[in-house]
Amino acid sequence: MVGRKLIGSRLALQVGGLAVLAVVLSNILTVVFFFGDRNEIIRTIVNAETLARLTPVVTSLERGEVVGLDETISIRPAATWTPDPNAWQEAPLLASQIMATSGGSSLRVFTPRISAFTFGDLFQQVQKGGPEVGAILTPRDQQPLAILIRIQPDLPPPLAALIATLISGVLITFGTSFLIGRMTQPLTTLAAASENIGQSQRIETVPVRGPLELRIAAGAFNRMAQRISQLLDRQRATLWALGHDLRTPVTAMRIRLELVDDDETRDRLRESVREIERVVEDALFLARSDLATAPTQIAFLDELVEKAVAGLIDANPESASRLTITKNPKARILARSNDMVRAIRNLIHNALRHTEGSVQVIVSLDPTPAIEVGDWGPGLPTEVLAAPGEPFVRGDQARSADGSTGLGLAIVRSIAEGHKAKLSAKNRSGESGTLMRIDFDRI
Repeated sequence: MVGRKLIGSRLALQVGGLAVLAVVLSNILTVVFFFGDRNEIIRTIVNAETLARLTPVVTSLERGEVVGLDETISIRPAATWTPDPNAWQEAPLLASQIMATSGGSSLRVFTPRISAFTFGDLFQQVQKGGPEVGAILTPRDQQPLAILIRIQPDLPPPLAALIATLISGVLITFGTSFLIGRMTQPLTTLAAASENIGQSQRIETVPVRGPLELRIAAGAFNRMAQRISQLLDRQRATLWALGHDLRTPVTAMRIRLELVDDDETRDRLRESVREIERVVEDALFLARSDLATAPTQIAFLDELVEKAVAGLIDANPESASRLTITKNPKARILARSNDMVRAIRNLIHNALRHTEGSVQVIVSLDPTPAIEVGDWGPGLPTEVLAAPGEPFVRGDQARSADGSTGLGLAIVRSIAEGHKAKLSAKNRSGESGTLMRIDFDRI
């Protein structure tokens, strides 16, 4: 199962495997067809070597010349050698070819019976000095002579053939994998671009290259990305225009409420106006198009938390006694500091608003940097836990009794995604309260 996953998970490996399988099958078929003709092939090899070795010896004997003898040539009286018909077969065609060259008068040639041979046998005999071929020559006015010669056909060793097959298979595999890898590279790029959709404010297009089918897919993706980008741009423009247009009437309301004589009524109206202003500012912030494109720098999470807490305490000094902070001086991230301080401040402010007890802020590094904010409020429903930070989506009535629009967590989520971080939420097990967490990439 593991091997299947490793081989089957990459297209290049699949095609390379098919190429190797094709090579193996072709070699098997070659061997099968070759096996049917092996006797003829062995006979051809033996006959060719017999002609090459026996012809000059017969020619020299016919001319009465001295034959240079060595360990591969033996010449004796014919009466001392009788070929065994079970091991030898006469080759009259070879005899006639040699006599045509040497001009001999009487020659009989004997070769080993090919039916008793295999390539392995022939190769082993070559390794031991070669198989013998024999001839009975009757030179003019001389006694018949028996000629025995060890032939050594030029055979490739079986191991070398096996190694050559393996090397060719490996080369074909790597070559095919390389070519297919280059062909499928656009697929990897397309998958990465698809994965990034929704993780940042911008949708990147992909190069249109590769085979026709991949170019069609890349072109369709780019058109889809363009449509989504245009839709998001229109939404941001609408949100920006709405927030900008609300500023004028809100300012007018702030001026007029100062004319209200009743102090209690004026304070309530002032708080309502402040809430409207917060919504407007949050909407304008979400409409920004540079959340994921502004440059980042190394920042320590402890310092960002300190700045966020300082801003909250300045606005509400009583909140200082309700905060418990656990620091980690080694936790570092790449961040746009002002945006991240705002995200952390929103998380802590959200927790303080939904509980009357204390709020825990924990900076950790296990193994990646993270910040966790926990409260002991009423918790969140399951549908909100699945996607925390959706704009204008609030929790249950207990958590939204203050009229919150849900933009605070939407800003947290937007900032987190702009930093390639992940916002998650869960309720405390066995007790009330919610844990909000941002996980960052380690640097």
